[in-house]
Amino acid sequence: MVMGINKIDDESSQIVAVFDFDGTITNRHTFWRYMRFVSGSRKFYLGILVLIPQIILVLMGVIPIMQARTKFIKKFLGGITVPEEQACAVKFVNNKVNKYLRASAMRRLRWHQLKGHQTILISNSPENYLVLWGNSVNFTHISGTRLEVKNGKLTGKVQGKDCVSGEKVERLKQIIGEKKENFFIFVYGDSSGDKELLEYANVAFYRNWY
Repeated sequence: MVMGINKIDDESSQIVAVFDFDGTITNRHTFWRYMRFVSGSRKFYLGILVLIPQIILVLMGVIPIMQARTKFIKKFLGGITVPEEQACAVKFVNNKVNKYLRASAMRRLRWHQLKGHQTILISNSPENYLVLWGNSVNFTHISGTRLEVKNGKLTGKVQGKDCVSGEKVERLKQIIGEKKENFFIFVYGDSSGDKELLEYANVAFYRNWY
């Protein structure tokens, strides 16, 4: 696969590199850590006790994890004002996210950037902090789950679709267009939520970009 990368003609292809975030660029999931950061550890863990029935149903396969996820968002982020949440997002990015990064993934990102490729971050993590971090490391485009806001507050709901599975491919198409043949696409992912995006790639890396 590395040999194939070296043989790519940069001048004849529009090359894009698409990265997942949680588990790909980071070495752990960030969203529940973000909710804990926003709400505070005591409130978060007390809230978890209330949500144990949802967790059990997910573990039993009765309800999908995305359905349970909405309960967590409502519990820990619903009702927070936009300025309050934005302030938390800045602190989370500045004080926490850099501690979670995989050095190998960051090297791959920098390699693509040095080659002049477009770099695209597509993740189920919320854009609230994803955009802040992605801009800080110069991603060309960033797309994530969007949290609904009404009357200056987070409602605790997702605006549109969760950015996972097939929705990741749709987000990529919104960025580069429908004509896949105009591009040479690298995709980096680590989970079943990246399956469709990995299948869309010309070169797919599933947990093996080291």
